[in-house]
Amino acid sequence: MKHWIAGIILLCSILLLGVSGYFLTDMLVQEKKDDALQEQLKEIYEDSENEGKEEMNGGDAGDRAVSSPVHPGLLALHRENPDCIGWIQIEGTVIDYPVMYRPSEENYYLHRDFYGEYSANGCLFLSELCNPDTSDNLIIYGHHMNSGKMFAALDQYKDSAFYLEHPLISYNTLHGSETYQIFAVFCTPVYTGNDFPYYTFTKAEDAADYREYINAVKKRAIYDTGISAVYGDNLLTLSTCEYSQTNGRVVVMAKKISQ
Repeated sequence: MKHWIAGIILLCSILLLGVSGYFLTDMLVQEKKDDALQEQLKEIYEDSENEGKEEMNGGDAGDRAVSSPVHPGLLALHRENPDCIGWIQIEGTVIDYPVMYRPSEENYYLHRDFYGEYSANGCLFLSELCNPDTSDNLIIYGHHMNSGKMFAALDQYKDSAFYLEHPLISYNTLHGSETYQIFAVFCTPVYTGNDFPYYTFTKAEDAADYREYINAVKKRAIYDTGISAVYGDNLLTLSTCEYSQTNGRVVVMAKKISQ
């Protein structure tokens, strides 16, 4: 009897080991595939930028005067997939990715790659509530991956020293190159029934509404950056999961300082 039970336990252990090995292998294959795709996208982005510079340097002054303000690498990716509307980078971090936008389908790129195929990493994507042309606040979501990829680096902004070393966000859009200055970092739970709805503020009704929102953000900030935003400043909000609380989010907010 004991031998029979031991055999069952051994068989179950072997099956569990096999299933675990299968899923682990599948995860590693998926991760390798995602890494290869990101490298491919970055190559398209950077190679097109270099080609654009060569064309500008080789053309006459008239050609340079009418050259597009839009990053040539972004234009190349936009032609590859029209949902690609930006490229975001924070120097000194791994955040260096395309930004997707499909307002017709909520969270479409949450678990899809650049070409719409399944991906655990997903893509960075602009909230479907935003309008890239008219919103006062652009909200970009991304996963907090255990590998440190996507928006995992945002968690480090809970430390003011990290903020001081990485205060700026570069965002290339279909309108041109933009630079944003971070002014607040906060953590908040969502899906509680009594959330701070940072994820719904995309356009202020008036100056008072804008001011009320900024005050609410600054009130929740982990530390004082000494910087704020005033009505008329365009905002950029980066959001990802934060694991010190149930359904937590870490949110990094910035204002546009140049284009």
